[in-house]
Amino acid sequence: MGNKDLKYLKRHYGENFAHLCRTLFPTLLEHEGLLSKIISDHFGASRSLYNDILPIKNEFQEFVYGCAELKGSISSGDVTKTPEELMSDAGYILYPECTTEEDIQSFKKYWAPGEELCTFLGGRLDSCRVWFAIKKNVDEIKRENFIERQRQDEYGTSAISIQFSRGRKSILSIKNRYNHTVAAPDATFGNNLDNIIPGLTQAFLDTYGLELLETGERSFYIHGYQMGSDGRFYKVNEEIYGVQYCENNVILHDGKVDKLDKARYILVDNYVVDKQAKKIMLYPNESDSFTESIGEIKDITTKTDEKGNTVIVCTPVTGEDVEITINAQNSLIGYKNPNVTEIGDGFLEFNRVIENVDLPKLTKVGNGFLAGGLRELKKISFPNLVSVGDSFISADKYIEEVNLPKLERVGNEFLGLSKNLKKLSLPNLVSAKVNFLWDNNMLTELYCPKLKRVGDHFLVANTSLTSLALPSLRYAGSCFMRGNCYFDHLDLPKLKSAEEYFLASNVKIKDFNAPELRQMGRYSLIENVEIQNFNAPKLEICPDKILRRMGREPEREMEF
Repeated sequence: MGNKDLKYLKRHYGENFAHLCRTLFPTLLEHEGLLSKIISDHFGASRSLYNDILPIKNEFQEFVYGCAELKGSISSGDVTKTPEELMSDAGYILYPECTTEEDIQSFKKYWAPGEELCTFLGGRLDSCRVWFAIKKNVDEIKRENFIERQRQDEYGTSAISIQFSRGRKSILSIKNRYNHTVAAPDATFGNNLDNIIPGLTQAFLDTYGLELLETGERSFYIHGYQMGSDGRFYKVNEEIYGVQYCENNVILHDGKVDKLDKARYILVDNYVVDKQAKKIMLYPNESDSFTESIGEIKDITTKTDEKGNTVIVCTPVTGEDVEITINAQNSLIGYKNPNVTEIGDGFLEFNRVIENVDLPKLTKVGNGFLAGGLRELKKISFPNLVSVGDSFISADKYIEEVNLPKLERVGNEFLGLSKNLKKLSLPNLVSAKVNFLWDNNMLTELYCPKLKRVGDHFLVANTSLTSLALPSLRYAGSCFMRGNCYFDHLDLPKLKSAEEYFLASNVKIKDFNAPELRQMGRYSLIENVEIQNFNAPKLEICPDKILRRMGREPEREMEF
């Protein structure tokens, strides 16, 4: 990769991206400094760009060529002749357009081992229209006679492939026999057919219904990127309240580009780590429950973990070191704090990629703790946590293991929407508010031996639950376990009161035992037609004819 443009692209955008550019832009690489300028003028430095470009590389190719503003050079030569006739005049046989993989492979014999075109690897017809042209005297041209190989020497140009990209408008590439053993073999004849013989470009366009992309055409969109006021696309890691936090310490606020000095700052999601001032602040200069949990910092250093991630080590004025682990995009993926005991509202509420949270002394958290819709957190263990507020990890669809042995009280929407949590034991839980474990449809076992009171929508739509222990439950809010259609046995020995829609649509329940139950709200036990053993001898208040809905005649009408 000797080209200066490619070296620049490798340094700022990664080796894979540089290789891709070598393939896509052989013509532009003929003009030193042009391609690197186009890329750097339109894209902020990013190691993610390669992977993000791959799905739309054709559109990317067209955009970059459109930015080149090279002068067109279609000759007005003899266009009364066909491409085959013009190529014959230039000493070539132009073979018919390749329409099958077999057509392409039939020309592989003209390329030496180790120098075969990537075209021969297969699949090229999906993205390009392909022709081959072979010199009439190809058998007389011997490779060994060309010790000092040049891209356009007689051997290199004795077998060429002419390829037009598919799409509304095409980009032309002319490939020779040397492949990548010489510089820019994909730009033979400067990717200009008229350099073979005047008039050939127009003849191809007219004969085969092609249209070349004109330079100056610029229309481009890339998902996950935002254009700043400087005209560059930046990879957005997080957008919060209209502010985009991007790779490489870049922040976009109303389009204005704020580039933080890497020598002093580290941008972590929407937080700024100031190594010089020894503080971490919510951008631009605020604090929240995350920054407050770290406390006053005496020193900030960095190290690399075994996976290659950066670990920001914060040494507090009092206590042990706090560690913040970030990935290559500077997104926070790990937090270890051996000191904090209480955390307020909104802790990392916008983070979705954290993988590990180690808070061994934590006893209490406020609302919105890790409630941003996590994608990577599989396990949580807070051995001393006693109380949590609303929306505690409420949208983590992938969590598998939960260890909260001392938890006593939870707010609304506790662990909602989990799709992988199968078993849960909360041995000290006493009370739970609205939407406890709602829509946790993979949960099969729940053990809460001390739970006394639950709010509305407790375990709603948990369709896999087959084992439940609630021996201390006394009060159930509305829609208690509504829609748990696979549950067949329920024992609630201390339950006294239940609100409306109690156990509604639990169509598989056969055995129900609630010896202390005194009242139920309207629509309770609706659609529970399979009940065979119903034990609620103290039931005094329930809707009229509720037992008839279960297929049984009541001994007396009960008031509501």
